Amino acid sequence: MNEQAGDRCREDVGATAVPHLTGVDAALATGDVPGALRAWHEVYGAMMGSRRWEGFADAGDAYLRIARASGSPARGISRARDLYLSALFRASGSGSLDGVLRLAWAFAELGDDEVVTHSLRIARRLAGASPRPELQERLDTLQTRAVTSPSSAPATR
Repeated sequence: MNEQAGDRCREDVGATAVPHLTGVDAALATGDVPGALRAWHEVYGAMMGSRRWEGFADAGDAYLRIARASGSPARGISRARDLYLSALFRASGSGSLDGVLRLAWAFAELGDDEVVTHSLRIARRLAGASPRPELQERLDTLQTRAVTSPSSAPATR
């Protein structure tokens, strides 16, 4: 599959979601968790209109930041995981190797080693029989992370 086709710029997501992502971060910087959540709903709406993997991944990242700022990081894991799964499905379908790898790292951060392993299978399929050396290194690093993880339980940072 054409890696460039799968890894297009975030033009359709970026035009509508970036101001709201900035709003999430600005609200969090001032401790305004309710304001960040309102801005996140705008991100979510823009993401749903786009249907691209980047939007789902960004919405998951933002939701985790909000949950951590609220003092209840575990509350955000389930929703972020759902968003990341949607993003993984879309990244795989579009042939975005970079997207699949980004999401594998997101699942690693959640402590979801089962999905990391699944993501690695997808990434290896997309990479083909002879991945570039730098890509092979990224795959190996993720594989090592999945194998040496102390727990497959979701992290609550």
